[in-house]
Amino acid sequence: MNFVMELDSTQIETLLDFYRHNVKIEPSAHVHAVIKDDDLVITIYNTKKTMFQGKHAEEVFFFWHETFDLPMPPELTKPKINDDYFTPSIGSDESGVGDYFGPLTVCAVYVSKADVEFIKAAGVKDSKKMTDKQVIELAPKLMKNITYSLLVLNNKKYNELLLKDYNANTLKAYLHAQSHKKLLAKIDGKPKIIVDQFCSEPTYHRYLKAFKNPIKPDLFITKAESAYASVATASIIARYAFLVHLSKLSAKTGIKLLKGASKDVDQLASKLIKKGGMNALNHIAKIHFKTTEKAKALLDSNNPSY
Repeated sequence: MNFVMELDSTQIETLLDFYRHNVKIEPSAHVHAVIKDDDLVITIYNTKKTMFQGKHAEEVFFFWHETFDLPMPPELTKPKINDDYFTPSIGSDESGVGDYFGPLTVCAVYVSKADVEFIKAAGVKDSKKMTDKQVIELAPKLMKNITYSLLVLNNKKYNELLLKDYNANTLKAYLHAQSHKKLLAKIDGKPKIIVDQFCSEPTYHRYLKAFKNPIKPDLFITKAESAYASVATASIIARYAFLVHLSKLSAKTGIKLLKGASKDVDQLASKLIKKGGMNALNHIAKIHFKTTEKAKALLDSNNPSY
């Protein structure tokens, strides 16, 4: 299946920079550039429509969809079951997906009828619309008063699993399912389970088949953190856990590790390789990111004998 999104000029430049070692500029009447990577072809048209094709197309499409905060194509969306933001439910979300440094965190939260007034008073909203300071101030209060399950996949284990033919979305699917299972063990009954969508629904269910007795969600939708308080609360706690672990890794490394993936992150990764070798990155970074290749290229250009 091909996946298509429409980007603006700034987003296209971001994409071209991210894959700058794999870009072939092909100016023509229709095509602006083609990116060819491992089992992936990204075609950027002059209309600014961008097509993702190949084995990793879906995973990469959803990564950039979330990074650019774009509306999901109608064919990949599922109508909401309930428009009530405070409907009692289990909601789950993840953090650290687009960050080179730091772990992958997934949190599931149960919002019951009894929790609604507290959630309203706390001012819960999507963590992407909050500053880090706001997340750090609010999350501990939520964790004291709300029933939740939090899973943190450290970088060493993350990198090991990707070498075993898992991909980032498989890991997310497993962590979501495990967080639901652990949370259900803490509460009575089985409320509706809502997951913030990060791949197509059939693909998500295919991922779950690889695991024993997986918990299947009732609702798998995009922008779930804006539609349901349970998912919004989960997004805040997941982001808080990511920030705390990133801070701990920074203290252990002796260098402030940066969020996201950017040229500054490339430079920092290059310095860390020079200081401690690739093994140092294995414990603090998601080494399958293109950032690793860029960091090595920077090191090679500064030190040809490396």
